Amino acid sequence: MHRPSRYALALALPLVAFVSCKKEQPETEKPVTEAPQETPKEEPREEPKEELVDAWFNDLDEDGVPDFVELEQNKDPNMDECIVDACGPGAKSTRLASRINTLVILDASGSMAGKVGKTSKLDAAKSAIRRYVEVMPKSDVMNLGMLVYGHIGDNTEKSKAESCNAVQMVTPIGAVDVKAVDAALKPLKPKGWSPIGKALESTIQFLPEEVGVMNHVILVADGIERCDGDPVTVARQLRQTNHLTRVDVIGFGIEAKEDGDALKAIAEAAGGTYVDAKDVAAFDQAFNQLTMGIWSSYDSWLCAVGSAPLLECYSRRAAEAVARTEKQIEWMSKNAKDEEAVASLQKVKQRIEMMNEGRQRVVTTYKVNLDKLKADRELQRKKAKLDK
Repeated sequence: MHRPSRYALALALPLVAFVSCKKEQPETEKPVTEAPQETPKEEPREEPKEELVDAWFNDLDEDGVPDFVELEQNKDPNMDECIVDACGPGAKSTRLASRINTLVILDASGSMAGKVGKTSKLDAAKSAIRRYVEVMPKSDVMNLGMLVYGHIGDNTEKSKAESCNAVQMVTPIGAVDVKAVDAALKPLKPKGWSPIGKALESTIQFLPEEVGVMNHVILVADGIERCDGDPVTVARQLRQTNHLTRVDVIGFGIEAKEDGDALKAIAEAAGGTYVDAKDVAAFDQAFNQLTMGIWSSYDSWLCAVGSAPLLECYSRRAAEAVARTEKQIEWMSKNAKDEEAVASLQKVKQRIEMMNEGRQRVVTTYKVNLDKLKADRELQRKKAKLDK
């Protein structure tokens, strides 16, 4: 996404001097001592702060209100308070998205042939991913895709260029399809090099930047970047885009501490978590936690869809944010004389309005089928034997 350049704005305030005059006294009289006069206090001015334009694009909780505006209102920019007020503290990480895209990135490089217990790392990863997909909520709000790297060529220098350029989407982003994932996983063999940076970078074309759409990337790897890429920088760029892209990383059978630290840095740069799974049991547990997390988010999402007070809260917050933006636009138009900055803020205002309209659309669309969605959820939970 193109970001505007930063604008430093200065406002010169006039200085006001206050002079007190003394009454002249005749020479024969004693001078009269006058009580000191208090300097009148200047009334505070209400003017928009000289916020940098870039700050208006920072929106960690994706609620349509820029982070610094939320801080001005004593709100937490990391949490959507409207959902928490409607659905309780358990909904802190929930977003009222029109769609949730999950993309699993699987390392199929040569090192994944290494054994953990009686099985190879790749085979253990295949089994964990398959179980994760089997118990995902089956709803048209949930999409899934899978991308692999390291499955082409071999891990020799001769094959490095070919392998490092081989990043493949083996199941496109779409409805959760266990059979399609199983068919894509089955032929994979551990072969080549590890282009983690290129794999993360390629997610941009598969996870489009859309207002109100959540993107969740799960990277499974047993080692660090081996193709001269910079995955930490790429992960940070993903996080800084207008849409929410979170990257969780599961390190499987990591042998060197520096490898684990490098993978952890990727997760931290993209607002995700890192799990160091030393064995199969820890690896399975990591995916179990992801499963419970996605079900918790889905339950909160269902609560949000059915909440009328939630929409009232969003409408009120959107109106406040639009008014704040309009005030800034007016001030910048008069003082900054910078058309590009004003145009950028106009886009921010449109985005706030679009977010609110999008939420109205989500609730209206899904509320019609809310009873069916909840019934399907209960049926899936029973089959998956998931605790509430």
